[in-house]
Amino acid sequence: MENNKKIIVINSLLVGSIFLNLFIFTSRMSFFPWFIEDAIGYLGVFLTAPMLIGIYFILRHYHKLQLITNINMVIPLFVAVTSLIIVFMPTIDLLNIVALVINVAMVCLTAIFLFNQKEKAL
Repeated sequence: MENNKKIIVINSLLVGSIFLNLFIFTSRMSFFPWFIEDAIGYLGVFLTAPMLIGIYFILRHYHKLQLITNINMVIPLFVAVTSLIIVFMPTIDLLNIVALVINVAMVCLTAIFLFNQKEKAL
C-alpha cells in the first residue's frame, strides 16, 4: 500500500508538470490572457523537461517492480522529448497546436492512470 501512495503522488506531480508545460505552450496563443509575444515563454520548457525526465526515471523504477504499466512509464519521457523538439524547431502555429494536443492527451492518460490506482482496504 505504501508503494501505491508513492505512485499516486508521482502521478500527481506528473499531471502538474504536464499542466505547467501546457501553459507554457499556450503562452504563444494571443487569445489567452497569459500571452507572451516573444518566444521567451518557451524557456519554461527547460524547467519542466528535466522534471519530466526525473519523473520518468522514478516511474521506471516502479515499472521494474511491476507496479505500473509500460504506458504510464513512458508518458513523461514522451512529453519531455516532444516538448524539446517543438522548442528547437522554428515557431509556427501548427507546432503550438501539436504541443497542445500532445499535452492534453498525456494529461488525460495520466489522470486515467492516477485514478485507476487500486488501493487495498485496510
